[in-house]
Amino acid sequence: MADENRQQYDTYCAFMERHREMVWHICWRFAKGNRMACEDMVQEVWIALWMKFDQLKTEVSEREQRAWLKRITRSVLVDLYRRAEPESEQLTPALVNMLPDTPINYAESIDDLMAALTDDEERMMRMRLEGYDAQEIADEFKMERNAVYVRINRIIAKLRKRYGTGL
Repeated sequence: MADENRQQYDTYCAFMERHREMVWHICWRFAKGNRMACEDMVQEVWIALWMKFDQLKTEVSEREQRAWLKRITRSVLVDLYRRAEPESEQLTPALVNMLPDTPINYAESIDDLMAALTDDEERMMRMRLEGYDAQEIADEFKMERNAVYVRINRIIAKLRKRYGTGL
């Protein structure tokens, strides 16, 4: 292995080890306690991470690196979810997690959740749930990236107020 490739591999392994537990917990929640499914998901995340590892900005803070890894993890999990149920209603895991724990018709609940929002709020939430990052949403809405975080938090607070803290 060439020195440059070896260095990248070592950096990848160290990054993976630092964030192993976080990825496991995200996948565990997504797999709903199914250990085998969780292990498969973690493996898919590590493969996706290796494929995109050259995009990691090493000069940014650890927090920003964790956010980047979380985006990759969630993107992989959403892709796995969509591949597993191609003909079902497009329920992203993030939307499912926002729904109350009581047995309900999920499709109607998503419509109810989105109906409580203005058109811009709904569009912003759908973009976020589809995996767009804050900068992409900011560009779409012609606003600052930090304003996107504030707006999304306010939207979630609005939904929680209307539908309860289980969201």
